[in-house]
Amino acid sequence: MKEDKKKISQEIVLGVIKTKIGKVVIISRLWPEKSIDGSVKLTYAFPGGNIDEGETPEEALVREVRCETGLKIKVLKKISERTHPQFPVKVNYYECEFVPRSIKPILDVHEVASVKWVSPSELRNYFTTDLDPEVAKFLGI
Repeated sequence: MKEDKKKISQEIVLGVIKTKIGKVVIISRLWPEKSIDGSVKLTYAFPGGNIDEGETPEEALVREVRCETGLKIKVLKKISERTHPQFPVKVNYYECEFVPRSIKPILDVHEVASVKWVSPSELRNYFTTDLDPEVAKFLGI
């Protein structure tokens, strides 16, 4: 039975968007997600989401980041992928840069409470789950 809980239910893409001064963007969710065993609530995360039918992961990421943050981004390269240890999802992490002077209002107001730019060393103050090791290496933490 425990084995069934670890089955992957979906695949998502997340953007690690870094500014030239080293800040990264995170979002806080209106409705925290609970881990498989209920012990962890995910409130803050990198922006991103599901891949719709017919989309490439990069297209999905551009769309999701725009809806969740109002930022237009350029996807640069894949950093890492993993089956999340606390949630039944395959997560693909991508390095992204935002396109200056392209900010629009957040469309996913029913999902996103706020958008923050934080230094990588501050992520541990917001994230309640383990940071992917390759993402941590990319961010220098």
